[in-house]
Amino acid sequence: MSSTYAECSLFLSPLDAAFRIDEAETFLSALRETGFITGTIDAQTGDDQIDKKQADAFYSGERFLEHIAYMGCSPAVQFEARDDSDSFCHVRLHQYDEAVLIVNRKQSRPPHCPRCNKPVRSFDIEHQGEQASPQQILCESCHETSPTAEFNWRKMGGYARTFLEVTDIFPKEAIPQQSFLDKLDNITQTHWQYFYSCR
Repeated sequence: MSSTYAECSLFLSPLDAAFRIDEAETFLSALRETGFITGTIDAQTGDDQIDKKQADAFYSGERFLEHIAYMGCSPAVQFEARDDSDSFCHVRLHQYDEAVLIVNRKQSRPPHCPRCNKPVRSFDIEHQGEQASPQQILCESCHETSPTAEFNWRKMGGYARTFLEVTDIFPKEAIPQQSFLDKLDNITQTHWQYFYSCR
């Protein structure tokens, strides 16, 4: 597996940027019941990609491929570490005290303004990320400032406090099934969306 491939992920996040899961164990138990995830990945597995301070990591569950649809007829998905690679597809739950912006740095596209729908090219995606997440963005076309959460990130970015990350997925290689998004809606009582990002 190439290092570029291993640096890309599918992210799912609530539409409500302020939403945060208060009872994480209840949420994770519900995800286990759907077969999306199974056991917790121990930090001692040797996977350098897993930062336990940032996220809880989980092995994919027995019904994972029912919830995430891969494009192509026979996708080769690696669900466990191999001798020649510590990188494999798994799920992480990220939660932050304040909403952060995660954007795709390798295939970046300018976000579209919610007021005029024009691309905001002055927004420097290369220098934005979890450490610098603006709450408002100025559009150079209509000269209006709007909340970051209202911009159209065109499936290449998301602004939230809570993210489910599915690792080792190249942009548009796999998409969450609508039935799974509906399950997330029902579990959390809020609507979810998805996007892709490469570090």
